[in-house]
Amino acid sequence: MMRAGSDPSASLEPILVLFGQQADGCSYALHPRSRRIIDHRFPGVHPAPNVFIGYDTLLDFERIHGPMWPQVATMLTGLTREQIRDLGGAVLFDPVNQREVARIF
Repeated sequence: MMRAGSDPSASLEPILVLFGQQADGCSYALHPRSRRIIDHRFPGVHPAPNVFIGYDTLLDFERIHGPMWPQVATMLTGLTREQIRDLGGAVLFDPVNQREVARIF
């Protein structure tokens, strides 16, 4: 983990993509620390504040959303897959249960 006051450009910590499940879909957003790293390393990039993808049933979550996670990461960050890999990859993280759900890159 990065310490307060440390240089965010020196981190190879994975980008954290947070998600929140609702009855009709999931909302995805970058962890604030990941957003700061991207802002510092890529000042011309404008990450999306969040992405929402719906589903019909909760059982559809991984079946429908899983294949979309790489695209969600690129939409949220405004970066290419290669740029995300160079930062240490991306992780889908469940903040409610405090667990990693998937490594995206």
